[in-house]
Amino acid sequence: MPASGTRVLLATALVCAAGLAVNLWMAVNNSGGFGVDFNQFYSASRLAGTGRLYDWDALRKLELAHGPPVRMGRLPVVAYGVKLIGWMPYPAAHAVWLAASVAALLVFALAWPGLNRPLAAVALCWSMPAALLLVLGQDLPFWLMFAAVGLLWLSRGRPRAAGAAFALCICKYHLAAGFPILLAAQKRWKALAAATAAGAVLVGACFWIEGPAWLARYRDVLTQPLFSPAAPRMANLRGIAWWLPWPGAVEIVLAISVACLFWWFCRRTPHLGLAGAGAAAAGMLLGRHGQAGDFALLIPLLLFTVQRPGIPAWLKVWAVLLLTPVPTLLVVTNKPFLGQVPIVAFVVAALLRECLAKPPADASPPGAA
Repeated sequence: MPASGTRVLLATALVCAAGLAVNLWMAVNNSGGFGVDFNQFYSASRLAGTGRLYDWDALRKLELAHGPPVRMGRLPVVAYGVKLIGWMPYPAAHAVWLAASVAALLVFALAWPGLNRPLAAVALCWSMPAALLLVLGQDLPFWLMFAAVGLLWLSRGRPRAAGAAFALCICKYHLAAGFPILLAAQKRWKALAAATAAGAVLVGACFWIEGPAWLARYRDVLTQPLFSPAAPRMANLRGIAWWLPWPGAVEIVLAISVACLFWWFCRRTPHLGLAGAGAAAAGMLLGRHGQAGDFALLIPLLLFTVQRPGIPAWLKVWAVLLLTPVPTLLVVTNKPFLGQVPIVAFVVAALLRECLAKPPADASPPGAA
């Protein structure tokens, strides 16, 4: 390897090590929440298929054996899937989940079309949202993996397999609104049809797993105030609207505006990896439930902003700042809007810049698949 290549590799390793050290320090100082979400999934998997998945008393009793209880907000088919490790003792199951989550993030970084891999490694090592996903035992790493695999298969001319992969993002379906818009805007009808069919099968399986009454019970869980208590700290449209008069109406107007902007973005963007990055970021804004770990959905769009030529310097600097722990720390302060506004505004600015930029002379319009 040339000396210059060795220096670059060493510098990348040192920067990654520094980011890992910062996030490890954060994890040690927040060990009280270690595995709190995995505890929810593990305990819920014991109830999936019994008709009592959304029985709070039964779930709380199981969760208290391993940590603080958290209400179950996943579909029955997701909880049933965790049964693959749910038969294991809790410590072993948690270790397997953590290892699988790390592997899922690696697949995400390696499979997402067009990402600069060394830069993606640095971003993941420094990402406090990604660290939170691992500390809490969240399932968003698998969401990112399914999205990346779907985009990879779509770029390789396998639209039906891509649609099936996108359907697996049902684990956090409220964050996946950007993908149907992407597929429809770029007239990728085969992938959209496959995603719809696979999604219908997964939802249908919920009735087989939990019985016909699961939907009403699930709706009751979602309407519980304690299920989503932190709206003022959400870095999405709901969080922004919370600070304004008539928040419901404001959120609807903002959501329609972002959806239209993202449609325009998809029509203007021939690069599938960039379009997928926009889908993840737009889904984060449109999703009505989101916590600090969900900011990891911004990583692809931030990386494309940093690595692509022709992007204004001010937007690159903005992206680099959002890759640091600063915005995540600001969102959890007493003035969360100091973090919310830069995050939401960046997504809008990045999408709008792409829509207004002159396309490359050799760019071809998104094709149907």
